[in-house]
Amino acid sequence: MAKQLLILLCITYTLGVAQAQRVVLNPSVAEVSHPELVIDKISFYADSAVVNLTVENKLDKGGWFCADKNIYIENPQTRQRFALKKSVGIPTCPNNHSFSRKGEKLSFTLVFPYLPADLRTLNLVEDCNKSCFSFRGVILDDKLNADIRTFNQGMEYYTSNKTDKAIECFARVVEAIPAYPTHVYGYAYYHLVVIYQTQNNNEKAKFWFANLERSPLPDKQYFIDEIKRNKGIPK
Repeated sequence: MAKQLLILLCITYTLGVAQAQRVVLNPSVAEVSHPELVIDKISFYADSAVVNLTVENKLDKGGWFCADKNIYIENPQTRQRFALKKSVGIPTCPNNHSFSRKGEKLSFTLVFPYLPADLRTLNLVEDCNKSCFSFRGVILDDKLNADIRTFNQGMEYYTSNKTDKAIECFARVVEAIPAYPTHVYGYAYYHLVVIYQTQNNNEKAKFWFANLERSPLPDKQYFIDEIKRNKGIPK
């Protein structure tokens, strides 16, 4: 325990002195194997990348967690892999951390080699035989992450019939389309058109439909077709 604490203090001191070139907080993820495990932060340094995670025990009784030594980060575009250098604050399987109660959280750190500065997304994968965790499609772009959070907030408003607030969120999402957009931009346009059509506000519906048609979204035809199929073209 004392040795582990010393290692943690050494890493904390080293990373505290070094200036992170880039920090991504609470990144959005396309596919997660373990919902109770979340990525809190990814810090990119000149010689390493550090991933901070937290796992929460969801079981009423018992529960444990460990991290295999075979964990890697993968570049989804090139399939290049970067193997784990060290882990801190988490036992290496088959050793494990036993939780004492439901809701208990364990935060830990994974340290990897230097990652390319132009990396837009990554996969974080535990390569083992049983109950392995994986995060696929971890988004590293700050604007994309912010827009996804805004879209999700808009969907919460929409499902709660808080339509005006939902419109504000969806409109904010499509204010500026990034170079590599995700599906949320098309869905934001879709919901703006459909909401105004439902309200019989054809002028606003036409406005947002025209914006969708003029947008640089590579998948915009899908959303145009969905609007045509469900509500018809605004007139």
